[in-house]
Amino acid sequence: MSRFLYPLLLSAGLLAATSCARQAYTTNTLDAPALTAHRTVAIMPFEVEQDRLRLRDISYAGPSPSEDDIKKHQQNWTAAQLLERRNLGYQLQQQLLAQLLAQQPGNGYTVQFQDVKETNKRLLAAGITYENLPNHTMQELQQALGVDALLSGQTLLYQPMPNGVNLAARILLNDGVAAGLPSNTATTNLMLHDCRNGQLTWRFDYERAGSASLNPERLSKDLVKAASRSFPYRR
Repeated sequence: MSRFLYPLLLSAGLLAATSCARQAYTTNTLDAPALTAHRTVAIMPFEVEQDRLRLRDISYAGPSPSEDDIKKHQQNWTAAQLLERRNLGYQLQQQLLAQLLAQQPGNGYTVQFQDVKETNKRLLAAGITYENLPNHTMQELQQALGVDALLSGQTLLYQPMPNGVNLAARILLNDGVAAGLPSNTATTNLMLHDCRNGQLTWRFDYERAGSASLNPERLSKDLVKAASRSFPYRR
């Protein structure tokens, strides 16, 4: 019998979830005095998780695939996912800096953001990779980067249905039923840590739903716009 192979989702419970709002966010300043002492900030590669079902993730295995075929498919898919998460982490890092500079207030910021190419160069020189980044202490990161604070991000990209299937369902179903379909959602947490003591000084939690929410450039643009009123370092 022919079989289609597809990866298990990271969190099966999310399949039943629906988007609560097009945009939602909360902010929390935990140590305002520490923020005023910062002069240089490095933006770290984002930590990315994906819970996505896409047509390209579904492959035709042919008649009666063996257990080895299935295992190989899962291994190949896992490796591809790890690479994609890594690439997205660096894309979001670059896009966040670009949007912070593009949307900066008229009087600018009170800090200098280290160029991400310089950040990544220094991390690599210190033997710090995307994969082992979570294993390093704040002191080790500060020594490698030479900055006062670290701006890091965590993002979960949720896509419950392939885009083509989602679009077709919304066209075929009436408005009331289509409104109940789960939509693409990006949930992102931005965090600022003081390098002197490793303490969290500011946090911004953001969620955006919609067809464009999984695009790194659009996500970063909307993220910075939503955080602009509470973002530290504004003159």
